[in-house]
Amino acid sequence: MSNKFGYELPEPEKAKMILFAGQEALASHFMRKFKKGLEGGGREVAELSDPSSSLQLQEALGTGLFSSSKLLVLKGLQDVKFDFSRIFREFLKSDSDVVCLATADSKFLRTRAAKDLEAAGCEIVRYPQPDNYLSRREMIKKLFESEGGKIEPKAAALLERSVEDCSLIVGFCLQLLSDARGPVTQQDVFAVTGLSPKITAFDAARKALAGDRGALADLREVLSSGEPPIAVIGALDYKLREQCLKGEGALPPAAWAQSFSLLSRANLALTSSSPQEGIDLIYEALMGVCEGAKCRKR
Repeated sequence: MSNKFGYELPEPEKAKMILFAGQEALASHFMRKFKKGLEGGGREVAELSDPSSSLQLQEALGTGLFSSSKLLVLKGLQDVKFDFSRIFREFLKSDSDVVCLATADSKFLRTRAAKDLEAAGCEIVRYPQPDNYLSRREMIKKLFESEGGKIEPKAAALLERSVEDCSLIVGFCLQLLSDARGPVTQQDVFAVTGLSPKITAFDAARKALAGDRGALADLREVLSSGEPPIAVIGALDYKLREQCLKGEGALPPAAWAQSFSLLSRANLALTSSSPQEGIDLIYEALMGVCEGAKCRKR
């Protein structure tokens, strides 16, 4: 069974046991695809994570209570503490109408147990590798185009800057594509990757320009998270200059001049021996932007 990426996967109806070994996001994506093809028609579905005994595994691989046709999803095979080779060999030789989908980490592929399973007839899914010549941004774009999905530009940018490992990006993209009911958003990326929505100095600047005093709390969170004050000044200065150049009049002229002057003084203080003075000036600059924006709205 091939897909749009050009790699081959085993046919679900021809394989008695399929092992998904590797990165978790990829495993869950392919697992869901296989489950969809195998569920239904009276087939019983059971899940088992890290069986504690050989008897428990044997019972799980047996026929179901209400149907001889069964799908067993076995997670974390690398964590099983007992020798399961004989049990799986007997299962793979049997003519029972039971199919086992199992997951394991990538290290498991190098073990003797994995080689024994493959020799006994277990199909092992090997995931696609990302194209090394592509940047992370191009990779995300290619994956979504290949699968006919859509991702919002901000969501793609978040995924690109937050995940360094290219194989991990492939996995997250496939999982997002599998879960999506529309264009993938930033919240979808947060949910799949486990990243926490991170407030930035740009967010604080946007709030200040809207006259929202919540910008000061955002600034406090940004600084307490460990963001260097010099970097915060750079982000605020960039966002304020961007808005100023648009000529949309978010602030009175005097407020623009004061904000840039305070940020410049903050920069000097931080690079000298007065870091606390520099941080105080950053707060003062942002407060001035808030007050200026509120004044302009009146």
